[in-house]
Amino acid sequence: MLHKKGLIIGGIIAAMLMVGSMVLIRVHFVDAAEKLLSDMTNMGVVVEDIELHYSPLPSLRVTNLRVQSGMDTVRVPQLEIFPDVPSLFTGEVKLRHVVLQDPDVKALAHREEGEAASGALELPAIFPDKIDVVSGRVQLTNSYEADPLTVSASVEKESSGFAFNVRSASIAELGFKFSGRLDMVSTSPLKLNLQASECSIDPASFLGFLTGFGYMANSTIPELAEAGKFETTDLDFSVDSAAGTMSVKAGGLVLDSTSGKGLSLQMGQGGTFQVALDEALVDAGELYAMAQKSERGRNATRSLCESAKLKSIKPQGTLIFKAVSLHTPPSSVANKGLSGKMTVSAKDLVLVLESLDGKKQELSISEIDADVEFKDGKPVVSVRSFNVASATGGTLNAQASVAFPVDMKQVRFKAEALDFSLFDYIITCEAEKKNPSRTVFDTQLSHKETRISASGYFNTPRNHLTGYEAQLKSLSIRIPEKKESVTSPDVAAAKEKFNFETLLGRDISGKASIRRFYYNDWPFSDVAVFVHSGNDRALLKASGKLFHLNLNADVVLAQDQLAAQCNVKGRGTSLPSLIACFAKDLSVSLRGKIYLNANMFMQGSDVDELAQSVRGEASAKIDGLHIFNLANLDPRLGFFIDLLDAVSFNPEGGQGLNFSTARMRAALSGRKLLINSFNLSGRQLQAWGGGAYSIADKHLQLEGKVRSVLGTVNSFNVDRKLKS
Repeated sequence: MLHKKGLIIGGIIAAMLMVGSMVLIRVHFVDAAEKLLSDMTNMGVVVEDIELHYSPLPSLRVTNLRVQSGMDTVRVPQLEIFPDVPSLFTGEVKLRHVVLQDPDVKALAHREEGEAASGALELPAIFPDKIDVVSGRVQLTNSYEADPLTVSASVEKESSGFAFNVRSASIAELGFKFSGRLDMVSTSPLKLNLQASECSIDPASFLGFLTGFGYMANSTIPELAEAGKFETTDLDFSVDSAAGTMSVKAGGLVLDSTSGKGLSLQMGQGGTFQVALDEALVDAGELYAMAQKSERGRNATRSLCESAKLKSIKPQGTLIFKAVSLHTPPSSVANKGLSGKMTVSAKDLVLVLESLDGKKQELSISEIDADVEFKDGKPVVSVRSFNVASATGGTLNAQASVAFPVDMKQVRFKAEALDFSLFDYIITCEAEKKNPSRTVFDTQLSHKETRISASGYFNTPRNHLTGYEAQLKSLSIRIPEKKESVTSPDVAAAKEKFNFETLLGRDISGKASIRRFYYNDWPFSDVAVFVHSGNDRALLKASGKLFHLNLNADVVLAQDQLAAQCNVKGRGTSLPSLIACFAKDLSVSLRGKIYLNANMFMQGSDVDELAQSVRGEASAKIDGLHIFNLANLDPRLGFFIDLLDAVSFNPEGGQGLNFSTARMRAALSGRKLLINSFNLSGRQLQAWGGGAYSIADKHLQLEGKVRSVLGTVNSFNVDRKLKS
């Protein structure tokens, strides 16, 4: 019984305390609400309606709140204010929690210099410890045109400004969509810090922010606006428009198919920046496609293709950049460019080449390991290894060190190609440049049926007053003779014209010395070539020897014209050796020594016109001319049989024909050799006369007299095609 009475008494006391507390809370809550309204009125707050609620917790509901401070405006359709209950017992007004429904904030993004300090978010003491924002909007006015920031967040009071623990937000002016923590220190000037575990960025909007606030020029990377996907993880972003600084740090980032990690970017207004990146994997095909969307990128690609004589170059695969560290100097420092360094490698990189005639070929780059260093905007590339395999066969390995713009004295490289196939070309080569002046090489090049091989060294000019110099141990060029064919006038008119534009327009000079030079079966020696090129024309001087014949040529090249003056002079050259240059099988039928003197001039815009323009004269003397085995003579020497027939001389098997001297004087006109006179002197036979020889169709025509050993003189006529 006593126990029950105790419970009843305790319950009555508790009820009395609860009622008393509620009465006390109500009284103090009303006092607190009145004080809050008074403070809000003093702060320039205007409200439409206020409701007091006591259940389940004391709260104050405010409808259509509006705050105006200069050009800044805050509108809240509805907010609920929850006081700190324990403080009500002491009569203090302290707000614990406020919920804002659809608030709309407008503030100046840029203020005059005298107004800048007013942009700091100075909070009154009555400001609540925590605010929940439901679907709020923040719009910075008098900025460039952009959509407002939309945010749903929990806001915590800081010593200066707000700290937003953002559940979901988008900042259209930056192009950010994120969840994380946003510290808003000031609206004008704009000062904010953002930490987001994940953030999606609209490339065009972010680029617009960078250019709009002066962190980047419009022409710097307009291609960025064309990107589709731009995301970051572990983002730490801050901006201070008053100081003109911006900082971006990200643990990871993705730009379309490109990804990276460990990004640190510091930017200043005026275009200065400092960036560090642990690693970036760049899709080469995507990078190429992005470049093609801008005129600058298209021009760079076009220039590369033109220099390589290709229709297109398209990459596939992944480029890998590591330990990237780049920076620009302060804007106050003039004429200084990008500085820094990075390491470049590749994964499954393929170059798809398309020739001018539409043929395609792939080059697989199995390995790239290179360092790139920028010094005041000038890159220095050091390639430790570069391995390429051709889809049609062969490999290329190289190491190099190159600074741009290229100074050949500073270039170092070593390259080796083994049967490396590129379209119709196959190259085997070893080349190395170990010092400022000399490049040593040994090369074999095949193109269809043409074969070229060369070995020697190449000297870089010491200064702009000296030219290039090459010393070749040997040079061999073998080009098969074209089969004769009858062409129509239309086909002849379509013959390719000369084009020397690539040689002209630059001040180039150089010389080459070739110890042994083989052109098909022509064994030249001690060849020297000098070249000087100007804007409108180029001069080429060449000299050399063919056995004991001295050869000299002066050539002038214009854009589509070639003019040449040639001279041949020699004493005592072996006739069989010289004939062997034309036909080895014919040389076995002749013996003698030839003395030759010839001068000729030619000019034209294509090979046919050049041949037709030839004009000149020649004289030749052969001592000890001997023709072997007349009974079985090669048909190309059949005109000697015509001479014997004129004096009714029938040679026996194995019998030959000897002349002590043979002389000829002739004029060159186009593709014809006009024989002004010839004279054959020997004990068995003497002959003299004139005629013509058509080089084009190898047609020989002679008329003259022949005297036999008996002294009889007869006329003769030769009309032969000198073909075997």
